[in-house]
Amino acid sequence: MFQSIISRRNQILITLGLLVLAAVAIALAPKAVRADEGTPIEGTFTVSFSALPNTAGDSFCGGTPSGNVVEAHGAGSSTLGALSLSLEKTVVGPALHGCLTLTAPNGDSLSAIYDGTFTDAPNANNFRNAVGTLTFTGGTGRFQGASGSANFTAVFSRIGGTANPTQGIAFYSIEGTLSFPNGDQ
Repeated sequence: MFQSIISRRNQILITLGLLVLAAVAIALAPKAVRADEGTPIEGTFTVSFSALPNTAGDSFCGGTPSGNVVEAHGAGSSTLGALSLSLEKTVVGPALHGCLTLTAPNGDSLSAIYDGTFTDAPNANNFRNAVGTLTFTGGTGRFQGASGSANFTAVFSRIGGTANPTQGIAFYSIEGTLSFPNGDQ
């Protein structure tokens, strides 16, 4: 009877020890071993832009072919490293829609559909705010097959007067999650 109690107690301790070991192994497992939880993406970008009336009827990523057409280029820093930003969009009223590409120094690129809205009219110093979403649609190199989304906030300022093309600067902040087909990035 005494051996039975010791044996049962040892079995419980061994089982508890194995459970703790399994929990530690799961917590410390490389990300590729676990289910894809997504890779956080956060970054800030400074861009310059040029805007013209959309007389050619251009549209980008399925957007409305009217309003104004805007092209923007710049660079920034992100949790994925240094990235350049290239954006082509249309502006129809407060709606912003277009195609955005983030490119790493080695040429790997991440593509997104850009949807946003101006949240206010220009202030006395000609600054205007916008918010929106980036929907990632793939890419090249290490971004091939990427998906996910990020929210963005932006501050714009027109600095080129009223003649066409209008020119300005913008500051973007993005935050979201990327997923990759192989679950590891």
